[in-house]
Amino acid sequence: MSDETRAPQPSTGPDGGASPADSVGGALHDEGKRAARPDEQSEPIMDTHETDDEARIAGVVVQTRADVGGKSDERVAEVLRQRFAQIGLELGDDRIRALAAEVNAS
Repeated sequence: MSDETRAPQPSTGPDGGASPADSVGGALHDEGKRAARPDEQSEPIMDTHETDDEARIAGVVVQTRADVGGKSDERVAEVLRQRFAQIGLELGDDRIRALAAEVNAS
């Protein structure tokens, strides 16, 4: 058997990553996997940034405005309470009333 017909041996790519020769059945071997550099993204971006409560509140306000904006302040406040409960946020009545007024102000 000549060298050209033998299966390639695993090797390290030029930048320390896997080379095509490391592929077996479409999968890459994990041995020798290098650590990510500090400036390199190594996880899905959504998993690295949590949304803070104020951003979640703003999102609920926008969606509520689209769904029930123009209804009575009491109805808007009721919807806001339900939606905040669904996402696990507890807001006081004063904040809910202020947000309901904000929904209807636009």
